[in-house]
Amino acid sequence: MKRTVKTNQIRTSEKNKTVSLKFLLCNVVLVLLLYATGWSQESHSKGGTYQKSLADFVTKKMKKHHIVGANVTYVRNNEVILNQGFGYADLENQVPTNVNTTYPIGSVSKVVTSTAVLKLYSDGVIDIDRKYTDYVPDFAMKKHFDGPIDFTVRHLLAHYAGLPRVRGKGFLKHSDRPLDSLLADSRDEYLIAPAGKVYQYSDWGVDLLSLLVQRVSQKPFETYVEEEIFKPLQMKNSSYRALTTKGYMRGVETKTYEFSYPGSDGVYSTSADLAKLCSVYYSQNQKSGPEFIKPEIIKEALTHQFVDAPMAYDTQIGLMWEIRPLNGFSRVKKAGIHEPFYTYIFFVPEQNSAVIVCSNSNASSSFHWDVWSKAFSNMSSTLGLKGGQSPSKKERLTGKTTLSPSQMKELEGNYSTDLGILNLKANGKKFDATLGLDKQKGVATPMAGNLLKLAVKMMGIKIHAMDIFWDKIDNEIVVGEQYKSGNRNIGGAKIMADKIPDSWLKAAGNYSVINYETKDYKTIDKAELFVNDFGVLEMRVSLTYPSKTTFQLGLSPISENLAIVPGYNFEFFGGETIQLFNTNGTMEIKLSGYTLRKSNKS
Repeated sequence: MKRTVKTNQIRTSEKNKTVSLKFLLCNVVLVLLLYATGWSQESHSKGGTYQKSLADFVTKKMKKHHIVGANVTYVRNNEVILNQGFGYADLENQVPTNVNTTYPIGSVSKVVTSTAVLKLYSDGVIDIDRKYTDYVPDFAMKKHFDGPIDFTVRHLLAHYAGLPRVRGKGFLKHSDRPLDSLLADSRDEYLIAPAGKVYQYSDWGVDLLSLLVQRVSQKPFETYVEEEIFKPLQMKNSSYRALTTKGYMRGVETKTYEFSYPGSDGVYSTSADLAKLCSVYYSQNQKSGPEFIKPEIIKEALTHQFVDAPMAYDTQIGLMWEIRPLNGFSRVKKAGIHEPFYTYIFFVPEQNSAVIVCSNSNASSSFHWDVWSKAFSNMSSTLGLKGGQSPSKKERLTGKTTLSPSQMKELEGNYSTDLGILNLKANGKKFDATLGLDKQKGVATPMAGNLLKLAVKMMGIKIHAMDIFWDKIDNEIVVGEQYKSGNRNIGGAKIMADKIPDSWLKAAGNYSVINYETKDYKTIDKAELFVNDFGVLEMRVSLTYPSKTTFQLGLSPISENLAIVPGYNFEFFGGETIQLFNTNGTMEIKLSGYTLRKSNKS
């Protein structure tokens, strides 16, 4: 259910000498390897006519998807088939892109950060199965559940630490903030779940990893990455905040934000440099390449994590990489958006092959998928792969079923989901469904295997919208989407049906943010708190930057001054805690670092 919304290494002098010698030898071997696999500036691809065919395809798709400039690198079995800039880095001045044009790679920065963490792990400096607070002891957050805050480094690498998606305020900035400010931000915020319970993609968690790297290496995070990742891998065009292309929205120049935290969204790079990063994870280099990271650790990074978690379902996450098993091989992926820029990495480690696409135009991810599909078709035919489909669909029960009266009653109600609020009302053996801001009407038919088949009417025609699965875990009913493959992805939870406390009823009204600083981008425009037609306490949040978006949040009040946005795996706000205050007779709400004050006109 996806909402469309458009981040004490103390050595003796003798050990330092050993490390320096090892680093130097590793550099020499890596340079030789990179040159041997086609990264010399003087080398030429042997891709033959296919190189022109792929380049022509990229140009055609750029026109279709309104892409102004892009870089594409295609490596097949360690041979560079295509490494080329397309279109313009500066449309107005007709400055073309080239292979050295750098792009802000957004969330692809996360796999740079995870590689830095795995480098420390490989070097024996940290253990990813130790608690995060063993390395950053001054970290603290609030929580609603019993037990200690004991998430490990591995939990953070796989997005299973129970952290929210982001702390909204201060994530996008006009000027930099030190990484240690993450600690002050965290102390007044709440975790969404115990460690290891549920997957929740979290920029916040990755930024905490960058703080860990800084603490244990005793170097600024960016310096560690530049010295230990970029330099040895010969990623000469990769750095922090060195942009060489403008951004565009459907051909119109669009400014991007200057700063976010470097761990989750801070790297500027090229498609060629990112291909070099991918090569660290190739199967060939795990066996015969330099031991930049130990082979057994690379294997861990490309293995699904926490598959037995209570709410894992079919999350296909390794140590930061998204991994889809195919016919005897894997497609490893990471995507990044830094408005209006897009970057996608796809690679097949068993075949030492990768496709990387960077674009300066936030038109659609379809362009990147088109290029990957085209290159993968060539990869499959050339290397004898059996195709990109999973070996088999998951076995799921099928057919209509009849729920008992008690089950119907239990499922009936309101759900906070990443699509907005879902209302289910029993009507005979089915449910009448109402979904989202536009209150789309539909019918949900119970199916075998805890499934609801949702159909909606569009222009008078009944259309199958999605398959919604439901489950009950720890007395909480959760929902999500089941795909054609049979895979399931959690996306929401039932809103508590208890009486809304008087304090929250009295707080209903319009709110605006009062704690913006000069370095902050003004992301939230306004918010409204009210009881909706279904009797649910709803908060409707309007964002204006980086794009205009409205979030419909259903709230479960748990006390006179605390409420939770139920659900998991949201883009934003899922699982977060909202705090209510009466400040000198005026109501204030704290949400994701924002302080919102009630308008007197409410």
